[in-house]
Amino acid sequence: MRTHMIIAVALAFSLLPTMAAAECRTFTSGEMRNLVIKGLIKEGMTERQVERSWGKPTKKRSNSSGNVWEYWNPTGDQIVEFGRDGCVRGWRTMRD
Repeated sequence: MRTHMIIAVALAFSLLPTMAAAECRTFTSGEMRNLVIKGLIKEGMTERQVERSWGKPTKKRSNSSGNVWEYWNPTGDQIVEFGRDGCVRGWRTMRD
């Protein structure tokens, strides 16, 4: 029983770097071009790719989970959250 527990814990720790790196995604040049033309972002994009598509953010913040970029807009502010790996984890619209 103890041996099984040790193996399970060792396996879990060996997968952590793989799971963290899996958040980032590789986009082909054609995919990136289409996203930039349409002004879209997707989970797994790097900060540089988001900047290509949406431009420089109005405000940048950092916290223990990663970076947060804000794009101020009269129709609703866009909040983009990046993980510690520098890749988009998600985004949302904030309305006043």
